[in-house]
Amino acid sequence: MSELRKDPTQGQWVLVRPPQAVSEWGEECPYCPGNEPLTPPEIAAYRKEGSAPNSPGWEVRVVPELDPHFRVEWELVREGVGMYDKITPRGASELIIESPSHDDSLASMREEQLERVLWMYADRIKDLKRDTQIRDVLVTRQHRTPDGQITHPRSQLTAIPIIFDDVRRELQECRVYYQYKKRCVFCDVVHQEVAAEERVVRLTQFFVVLVPYAARAPLETWILPRQHHCAFEASSPEALSDLSRLLSGYFRALARGFGDPPFEMVLHTVPNLASKLFREEWATVADDYHWHLEIIVQPRRLNRVGGIFINELAPQEAARQLRRARV
Repeated sequence: MSELRKDPTQGQWVLVRPPQAVSEWGEECPYCPGNEPLTPPEIAAYRKEGSAPNSPGWEVRVVPELDPHFRVEWELVREGVGMYDKITPRGASELIIESPSHDDSLASMREEQLERVLWMYADRIKDLKRDTQIRDVLVTRQHRTPDGQITHPRSQLTAIPIIFDDVRRELQECRVYYQYKKRCVFCDVVHQEVAAEERVVRLTQFFVVLVPYAARAPLETWILPRQHHCAFEASSPEALSDLSRLLSGYFRALARGFGDPPFEMVLHTVPNLASKLFREEWATVADDYHWHLEIIVQPRRLNRVGGIFINELAPQEAARQLRRARV
């Protein structure tokens, strides 16, 4: 049985699980239309009218991972083992199949298709947050991973009964900043960067694209709503339409201007506010947290010493190169 174990010296959680069998697909892509029986039954899908579940005719499709780290069927058990803590990994490990086209990418995908993907992100997050035993939901999108056997375009959604370690640290920093200044730190970032301009890559009606002041890697990019919102899944139709156009242009420019590099995109949204360990846990999070997207280019080349990231390209120069690529 898999289990989440907490390291009391670092405050970090580790998933301990037995070795899993590696799936061998041969020549077949399990995510292409016509191969639906090769995947577990679908959880959700946007389909053409009249098409049946688990059959062709879908536009965006969601299925469980074949060897999921987290399962909604498991009972949530919190247990102390002497001084240590462990939890059963109840949650969800899902794949959002972004397009029926095997060779699609975020750079080549039509804007309206990318907008459907964003709507599915929102729908799945809202659905999973109805489960009060799920504390946090993370959506990640990797491109051109060296160990990826199947290249069909897909995002990964992971829902867990704890707060992800990186998210927890971010939430703590946002709360401390708000307690001191009574302002959202991300809102202040947006205001200062838009005023300074040198690290801003692009502005739209709803969003700002920027290279962060302390970027961890060359071409690291953040996409933030210009108005304060803590939850991606509460975005308006107009905002998601704007975001789909923005992302489409960004990834086309990245492919065209920088040789279509590997990247990882992570969606940071507020944890499940219906799941509280104590009454005041999320007292100010609606005001102090600001959802956003973070994109790391060449994520496997991150350079760090003792946990400190080393970036050899000044953020303002990275922003200039991205603007030149016409993001």
